[in-house]
Amino acid sequence: MDEVLFRSSQKFENLQVQLSLAASQSKDLFQQYSEQSKSAALQVWNSSYSEQVKNSIHALWDYVVNLSVKAQQQLWQHLDPQKLYYSLAQVFWKKWTKRDVCFLCAGFVCGSAAGMIFALTIKKKESIVRYMQAIQCTNYLGIESAAVVENARAPDVCNENEVIISVKAASVHVVDAQICSGYGKRLRKILQKIYNKHSNGGLPVTLGRDCTGIITDVGSNVRRLEIGDEVWLTVPFWHEGTMSQCVIIPEFRIGRKPKNVGFEGACSLPYAGTLALSALRQIQVDQDNAENRRFLVLDGCTPVGSVLIQILKHWKANITTSCTKRSVPVAKALGASEVIVSPEPVKSDDKAILSLELPHESLNAFQKELELRDKFDFVIMTKKCVLNTKTLEDLCLGRIVSTQPEDLYSDSCGFLSAFFIQSYIYIKSVFEKVLGASFNDFDEGHMCYVSLDELAEMVENGYLQTVVDKVLHPQDIEIALNHIQSWDSIGSTVVTFR
Repeated sequence: MDEVLFRSSQKFENLQVQLSLAASQSKDLFQQYSEQSKSAALQVWNSSYSEQVKNSIHALWDYVVNLSVKAQQQLWQHLDPQKLYYSLAQVFWKKWTKRDVCFLCAGFVCGSAAGMIFALTIKKKESIVRYMQAIQCTNYLGIESAAVVENARAPDVCNENEVIISVKAASVHVVDAQICSGYGKRLRKILQKIYNKHSNGGLPVTLGRDCTGIITDVGSNVRRLEIGDEVWLTVPFWHEGTMSQCVIIPEFRIGRKPKNVGFEGACSLPYAGTLALSALRQIQVDQDNAENRRFLVLDGCTPVGSVLIQILKHWKANITTSCTKRSVPVAKALGASEVIVSPEPVKSDDKAILSLELPHESLNAFQKELELRDKFDFVIMTKKCVLNTKTLEDLCLGRIVSTQPEDLYSDSCGFLSAFFIQSYIYIKSVFEKVLGASFNDFDEGHMCYVSLDELAEMVENGYLQTVVDKVLHPQDIEIALNHIQSWDSIGSTVVTFR
């Protein structure tokens, strides 16, 4: 063992000696090459060619200095105040002849003409403003303020992540009627200034929350979509509306339209369908856990209710729904297991609603019929519910969700509260830009191409059908808004721009 240690130490010492020799030789070589490089540089610097170059540079510098001195002297001579005074005096105080006046006038006319021609040649080309037809709310006094305008400004240039779409059809929703009465007006003005530079958020407000159409232009960063694609889209309540002949929308809110349905039918699904999927995600229900679970869909023949029933039917859930007597065959055709007729306001022979209050007897009968059923796992409200919260809680074992637009505190708050809300939103937007993330308080993350592609797959596979009640023209917007809020409405009401 001692011999092994001795030999190992001997080899280690030899290695140290070799390394020190190599370091010493490297140092010597470095010094030698540095000396050679230094001497070579000195030879080049002291050569005749180098001297010629240095002399040429010095001569050029002297010439520039002399030229600048001469120019300075000439300038001072011409700008000498005394000389300027005598020159002007000779020109203006002498006796002018007709020849001098003619030359002066001719010079003035020629100079002016040359200046005008030059200005016209370099004048920037003015941008062409295009106008389009749109359905807009001109004030917040109700659905009577909704009207068709022919001079709405059409989008012409899209930003890098935006898409311009020629609209073929758009659907009408209850939230459009609420917007005509001022729903979201304060948040709309704040959020559009931050997230939508194409609008100031004030009046007039273009209505519409979804549409179908054909892409006519795309931004430089758009990758999923191309010009000529048939698409559908949906936007939140604060965004610029879709009821116009042309819209400009961020790419992430647009999906490709299903190929097996037309424009008018397809536009009944984007807004209602994304709300339906959002409600199911809130209660954490999907295809894997929906089978045999009991659902109560109140007002199942609304645009959202029609989508919910079909999706839950495909997922093999047990669905009970309520609807008007006129809508019962539609609800059964959509796939509801049980249909309960909901109470309606009293009507006269001319179909005019005499009272907005529901008959007390009908309301009690409706409530008792629901109580006879076993308790439901989930309750989903797609319209303003005629039952109180306590009654709904007694009917449900799990969660109760609503797809109706929620009441906004900002619509009724005072000046001070509005200031704090605006400050909060601006601060949040700054953090979003710095961190590169979205806090999603008002952005409705479910209204994106992911949800739209999921709906498109359902339509193309045949288990999600479109339910369209009326197809109207833009001039009939008041009729459309009244109809979508009425008890006679079934499915979606559509406005066509073709």
